[in-house]
Amino acid sequence: MSELVNSLRQTWRSAQLYIGFHRDQKGARRAAPKVWPPKNASASIHNDPSEQEAFVVVRSAAGDTEQDVQIKLRQDKIVLRRDFPDAWNGVLVTEDSVTVAVAGISIRISHDGSITRESSSETTWVEADGSVLKKTEFAEASISADGVDLARRTSDSIAAVGKDGIIAKAR
Repeated sequence: MSELVNSLRQTWRSAQLYIGFHRDQKGARRAAPKVWPPKNASASIHNDPSEQEAFVVVRSAAGDTEQDVQIKLRQDKIVLRRDFPDAWNGVLVTEDSVTVAVAGISIRISHDGSITRESSSETTWVEADGSVLKKTEFAEASISADGVDLARRTSDSIAAVGKDGIIAKAR
């Protein structure tokens, strides 16, 4: 195990908790939030992040600020974001799912194990039972969890393969 740990490349250098105050002590809105690192490294999570927010900045070991990660802490979710274009740039963690944004693609893993992959032109679902559905602007296709049934629909045809045979029909 120690060989594996020693061979891994260091990715992160440091982490710092901050609180961002969007209003001054008199209640007036600030143009930019006042960012303060709490001395005891503890912060409550405010119910309105436009008023006050708690977040952690994790610095890249490479020293590249594009690779730094900001972890925003909310009452209903945790958001990780960074400006690094060559890898993931967002992660959303809620009570029942985890979503990752990578290169214009969103991948969501739900609490039941189902996965949804969405881009601007297509969506693919892997259901909790293992069945797969895909929808593009040209076609919809599906395969059952056991691999026995396959189906495809386009604007001008329907085709299916199942245990009882093959069907292909113009619409």
